[in-house]
Amino acid sequence: MSFQPRYEKYEYTARGASVRAQSIVECRLADWSGNRVLAVQPSVVSGGAEVSSGEVRYGGRLFFSVVAATPEGALIAAERGAEFSHRAECAEAAPAQTADVALRVEKTEVRADGRSLVLSAIVTAEIRLFVPSELQWLSGGEGVVCRRSPVRLQRITPCAGTVSLEEEFDTDYVGDVLLHSEQILLTRVVCSAGCLEVSGEINIGILSRREEGDPVSYERLLPFSAEIPCDEASSGLPCEARACILSANLTASCDEEKGRCRILARIEAEVRGIVCRREELVMADDAFLPGFSCTVRREEYAAQEPLCSFTANERVCGAAALNGTIDFSTSLQAAALCSVEAAAEASDGEISVDGVLNAVLFCKEGETERGIPVSLPFSFPVRCDRARAGCAVSVSALCCGVSVRQKKEGEAEVEGTVRLFVTLSSRESYSYVADVEAGDALPEGSAVSVYFPAAGDTLWDTAKRLGAAPEQLQASEPGLTYPLTGGERIVVYRRKGE
Repeated sequence: MSFQPRYEKYEYTARGASVRAQSIVECRLADWSGNRVLAVQPSVVSGGAEVSSGEVRYGGRLFFSVVAATPEGALIAAERGAEFSHRAECAEAAPAQTADVALRVEKTEVRADGRSLVLSAIVTAEIRLFVPSELQWLSGGEGVVCRRSPVRLQRITPCAGTVSLEEEFDTDYVGDVLLHSEQILLTRVVCSAGCLEVSGEINIGILSRREEGDPVSYERLLPFSAEIPCDEASSGLPCEARACILSANLTASCDEEKGRCRILARIEAEVRGIVCRREELVMADDAFLPGFSCTVRREEYAAQEPLCSFTANERVCGAAALNGTIDFSTSLQAAALCSVEAAAEASDGEISVDGVLNAVLFCKEGETERGIPVSLPFSFPVRCDRARAGCAVSVSALCCGVSVRQKKEGEAEVEGTVRLFVTLSSRESYSYVADVEAGDALPEGSAVSVYFPAAGDTLWDTAKRLGAAPEQLQASEPGLTYPLTGGERIVVYRRKGE
């Protein structure tokens, strides 16, 4: 008996490898060695990425905003930027793939070099690849018997767009804006016809100098919404997204008579997302060749699909770690450059969130201005009925309303609100038959034989052991009920030559 297998194919875009890379970026402040640096605020913007064989090349621009005290005690500020490029090795990378790169600054250092100050930072890149893929599976054929089951495949469509925001707001009268920082958080991501509908908020933190020279901080929470074009999007499809700040420009106009200052903020942000389209195919999960031994080659298909996304808020407080010392003679002036790092893990019905709230405490001892980094670790649970152990969780966060006070001498108590956007995703995997290879012909049995099944044997188990198609077995043994009990006896008649 000959056999001729038949195959089917499915082409789609899938999630590929994830890569993490780091690079050190430096720039120089000339003639600044005489100033005492109080705080450095770095920000990084991606400049795109290119995938080639075995590597991903990416780049961007790193900005440093610096606040310092002059030898005379006055507060001054400066901004510098540096472009950079780097490559991340990845054995799975290939030119047909695309890369989504998220950049962040993990560590900043300042060192003197002659009359200049050298600003350096470690820039970490989290890279995820999107891969044109093809599945080929055994679908049947002459002399091939297959068992089929439904498999949910996932087709990924990346998308991206920009959001422009312009907002005016008032603050108390200030002499000068020293620096500003921005945090962005999505609060809603929904798939609609032809686009992703996103909403979110941007928290602007401003460090200013009063007329008398003391620092003061303000913040403003700005809501936004946008539609990110995506041709493959349709209402109700699973989706996810993240956002980052591309540029932020603030201008201030002050009214001395009214004692007020008007701030005009122009912000551009980027939103990058993916849309997941589910398609159900019927694929073989087992196969055999009647009359022959055979080797079945199986492959695994795995996918991660967003289940739900939601927001959560938590007020955190406690004694913070100080990169410096304070006492009751220290005058606490402002908490600025606030940021938050968070990670999450799912269990049944709950998501555990851990992270750190960071800020710079500006204070004064006598006539000396100081900037002291403070860090408050936190941990809290978030209730989620759909959460299950093993689910993937991604979380983005911003902090607002941060304050620092000294209840006990030498101890800084930090309080602030952590706002989260949580995306919960399920992981699914399937095994399918990619191919079957014939072995030796099986020896012929007796003309009449009796088969003793095991308890729990299904129709497929029994047909496979007898080397008959399931429908053929059902036609010849219509009285059998599956799964079998183990007490049945199946008489097999073989014609000569079978």
